[in-house]
Amino acid sequence: MLAGWRLGLFCVGVTTSLACSSSNTPSVTVGSGSSGSGGGTTSGSVGTSSGSSGSVSSSGSGGSTGAATASGASASGSSSGSVSSGATSGVMSSGSASSGGDAAASGASGTTAASPSDGGTTEDDGSNPNYPPPPRAINVQPGGLFQTNFNGQDMYLDHSKPIQGKLILYLGGLGAFNAWVSGSGGFDAFVKKYFGGFHMFMPATNTGLVGGSVPQSYVTTLQTDPTNMEANRQVGDSRMELWDGVTRVNWYSVPAGKSIVAETVAAIQYAMAGADPGGDWGYYLDSAGTGLRTSDVWVVGYSWGSQTWAMISAYVPFGRVIDTSGPQDEGFPNALWVTEPSANGTPGDRKYMLLGFDSAYPSTAGADSEVMGMVTNVGNAGWGNMVTNVYPTGTGAFAAPQRLFSMVGSNGASPGGHTVFCTDGPGNGWDPLCSYVMTQ
Repeated sequence: MLAGWRLGLFCVGVTTSLACSSSNTPSVTVGSGSSGSGGGTTSGSVGTSSGSSGSVSSSGSGGSTGAATASGASASGSSSGSVSSGATSGVMSSGSASSGGDAAASGASGTTAASPSDGGTTEDDGSNPNYPPPPRAINVQPGGLFQTNFNGQDMYLDHSKPIQGKLILYLGGLGAFNAWVSGSGGFDAFVKKYFGGFHMFMPATNTGLVGGSVPQSYVTTLQTDPTNMEANRQVGDSRMELWDGVTRVNWYSVPAGKSIVAETVAAIQYAMAGADPGGDWGYYLDSAGTGLRTSDVWVVGYSWGSQTWAMISAYVPFGRVIDTSGPQDEGFPNALWVTEPSANGTPGDRKYMLLGFDSAYPSTAGADSEVMGMVTNVGNAGWGNMVTNVYPTGTGAFAAPQRLFSMVGSNGASPGGHTVFCTDGPGNGWDPLCSYVMTQ
C-alpha cells in the first residue's frame, strides 16, 4: 500500500464505472457487476474539522500572492485504446473510446461507456451535451431542517435557506479495506453554517480501496513499461466500480447495492417516500426515477475522497468538483485518469483544489515536495496549471480563472497541512476562499 504523508495520514485510490442512457438527459444508473464480499456499513466521519467561522463574503479576505505555473503539461482528452472488462447495464452511446479503456465496457470497441450525465447547472446554455438544461424547476417546500441518517449515511437539507438546486456528495479520508465508511472530513460543517440550502448526502463506500490494492503483477509491468495502458487503467477503473458497481477489473467487485450511485439513489427515494416529501429530492433523478443526473451534483472530497472524486470525475460530468488535500497519484503517475481523461468527464474549469503548503508555492521543502506532486497530477489531468498562494491573514479577492490554491501555513483558527480547510469554527482565515469555491 502506498504510504502517505503529513500527520501520519496516507491516501491511495480506486475507480468505479459508468452506465449511460440514450435519452436526451443522460443519467447514471446502477451497474450490473457481480457482487463481492464486503463489510457492513459503518457510520462516522473521517478526518478533522477544526476551527472556522466569521461572516463570509465571496470576495472577502483570504489573500493571494498571485499565480505560478505548475510542472506538467495539460493532458489531451480522449483517444483510442484497449477496453476494460465488464459489462454495463445501461445503453451504450456512440463516441470515441476513452483511452486505455478507463471507464469503458467490454465489447464496446469504438464506443464510450455511457457517461452518466445529468440535468445541467444554471450557468449552462445547453451547448454541451453532457450538461443539458434541468428538466424542470426545483420545487422545495418552505419549512425547517431535514436531517437524518439513512443506513449510516447522513442526509441534510435546510428548507429555510435559499435552495441551491444542487446535491453535494461527500467522501472523507482513508479507512480500513472493506469497512464501508460515510464521512466528509468536515467540509459539510462550513456549507451548513453559511449556505444551508444544498441537498447533501454522505454515501458510505470502501475507503480502503487504494492504489496499493492493485495486484502486484500490474505494478511489476509498469517497472519496465511505465505507460502500459492495461496496467495504468486499473486504479481508475476500480474507483469507477465504487461509483456505479459496473465490473471493470477482475480483482475487485462491489457488493450489490453498495455502489455510490446505488446508495445515493436509494437515499433519494427514501426521502421522496416520506422522510422529506417537501424536499424535492427527486429533482436529481432521471425521468425513470432510477438514474442520477450528475450535472446538478457537486462532489467534495478530503484526502482519499479527493483521489476518488478526481478519478471518477475524469469520466463523469459533475456540476463541480472540490478537492482538499488531494489528489495523490497513489503510485500510478501515468494512470489513465491523469493522462487521458474522457471528453465526457467533468471539464477542468469546474474543478477546484485546496492544498496545504508549509511554504509558498512552488516549494519542495519537507512535506511540500509530496504536495507538489498533487499539483502535477491535476495539471496533467487538465485542471489547469495556475496556483494561487493564500494566507489565513491575507486580504484580497478571488476570481476566475483561479481554481487551484496553495493554503500556506495556518494559525490557531485556520487549519493547515493535510486537512479540510473549510469548517464551521470561529475566526477561520480561509472562509473567504471557501466561500469562493462554493459560489464562483
